[in-house]
Amino acid sequence: MGRMRTFVFATALFVVLAGFGTVTAAPIQTNLYGLDGLFIGTTGTTIPAGELVLGASMLMVSDDDVDGSVVPVTVTYGATKYIEVAAAFETIKSWDNGDEDETGTGDVHLLAKFSLQDRTVDYPATSVGVRVKLPMADEPLGTEETDFAIFGALDIQMRSVKGILNVEYVLAGGDYPNQVNYVVGLEIPYSDATDFSIELLDQDIVGDMIMGGATFDLGSAVNFGVGVGIGLDEDTSADFGVMGKLDFTF
Repeated sequence: MGRMRTFVFATALFVVLAGFGTVTAAPIQTNLYGLDGLFIGTTGTTIPAGELVLGASMLMVSDDDVDGSVVPVTVTYGATKYIEVAAAFETIKSWDNGDEDETGTGDVHLLAKFSLQDRTVDYPATSVGVRVKLPMADEPLGTEETDFAIFGALDIQMRSVKGILNVEYVLAGGDYPNQVNYVVGLEIPYSDATDFSIELLDQDIVGDMIMGGATFDLGSAVNFGVGVGIGLDEDTSADFGVMGKLDFTF
C-alpha cells in the first residue's frame, strides 16, 4: 500500500510540474538528490549560471526482507559558472519488513558542487562537492543523525558516449559506520531527444546494483526518465529497484 501511495503521488507531481514553466535551450537532467547527471551519478560539470531546475524522483527497492520507497522533490540552481547547488526533500518515504509498515516524510539533503576543470580533449571534467543529510525522520525512515559527505565527480567524452565516475566518503552521524560510495556510469545517446544510461553503483540506499535506464526530452524544458536495477550482492543489496524521474528547467 505504501508503494502504491508513493507511485500515485509521484505521478500526480510529475503531471503538475509538466504543466508549468518557460522555455530554455535544452532541459537539464538531475539525479536522485538533484545534481545534474544520470539516475544516481552526477557529472563533472555544473549547470549554467542562473538556470533553475525543479524535479522529482521515485525510487522503489525490494528484497526478501524489506520493501522500501522514497520520493525526493528537488530544486537545483546554477549559482555561478562554477557552482551548482541543490536540495532534495524526501516528501514520501516508506519501509515495510513484513511485521512493520511505516510511511511518512524522510530526510532533507543539501548539496553543492564546485567545478575545478572543464572537459577538454586531454582532461575530464572534474568537480568536487559536499552533501549534508539533515535528520527529519524517525527510525526506521531515517537514522535520526546528521551525515556529512564529500565527493569527487569526473566525466569524459568518448566519441558520443559520456563516461562518469563518482566517489563519495560519508561521515555518518552517531554510531553508524562511515561509508565509501561510488558510481561508474555511461550515458549513451540514441537520438536528439533520447539517451540510454548504465550505472554500476554501491550506495547505502540500494547496496551494490547495476541500473539501466532511458531519459527523454519533451520539448525544450521537460526531461523524464525510467530505470530498472538488479542487485549484485545477495546479502547486502536490494534484489531489484525501479526508478523514475522528471525535471523541468526554467
